[in-house]
Amino acid sequence: NTVHPMFNELYEKLLSDLISKKYNSPIYLHHIDYVNKAHYNHQIPYEKTEPNQIVVDYIASMTDDYFIDLYRYLFPNSNFKIKYKGYFDGISR
Repeated sequence: NTVHPMFNELYEKLLSDLISKKYNSPIYLHHIDYVNKAHYNHQIPYEKTEPNQIVVDYIASMTDDYFIDLYRYLFPNSNFKIKYKGYFDGISR
């Protein structure tokens, strides 16, 4: 199964970025910043949530396509590859 090791690598990378406060990481730019601005109780910043829970929340919010694209972005030299067909590939208008 190709996806299982991809999830593991992605999870560990995002957790590491979060713990090391790598603010240019997608977990900050695409998740924490968004949650803080759009949804979260501003009295308690979302990043104060337990780190594993933040990573789980982020991964759970991903579409399949986003997961694949994020994995490719973070691990461009990985041997794990998934090809996907876009929703509208092959459909004529």
